[in-house]
Amino acid sequence: MEKFISEERIDKATEEELFEMRLWIYKESQRLEAEQKTVDSKVAEIEAKMERFRSKFQSERSQFEHDKQKFKDDQALFDQQIEILKDGFDKLNADKKKLEREWKKLEQEKGYLREDEYSRAEFFFQGVNSLLALKKRYRDLMKIYHPDNLCGDHKLCDMINEEYNILLRQFDTYMKA
Repeated sequence: MEKFISEERIDKATEEELFEMRLWIYKESQRLEAEQKTVDSKVAEIEAKMERFRSKFQSERSQFEHDKQKFKDDQALFDQQIEILKDGFDKLNADKKKLEREWKKLEQEKGYLREDEYSRAEFFFQGVNSLLALKKRYRDLMKIYHPDNLCGDHKLCDMINEEYNILLRQFDTYMKA
């Protein structure tokens, strides 16, 4: 049928033609209503998808902003921890250098003490001028400083033994000469 029907034709149309026209108009209106419903449902579906997309986009954006802020906070915390560690290592290095200086001083003082210890061992045998006096003094000192005694001292005993052996060799070489 023709899509556009003029008024003249309606006036001249028979009952049957008018019925066909009404039927065609009815079918066409039904088809248009069905297409309108299809279009409306597609529009509603697209709008729902857009709304879900907007909602998801907003949620993702919010999550992104939250993660971004958390990253900044973590970065700041990390930087603070690095600074604390750097300060700690600097202090440790300073303490290490100070400890090394003190250790060197202590080693020097130990050297001086060792010299004093040897002079102390010599002190025990001062005034000894014979082999018999040397042996007697040695026995007396061992009675006092032997490590098995209550007041004994192992290091001092070793120093006395070294000094005794040195003086003993000196007396032996003197006697042989």
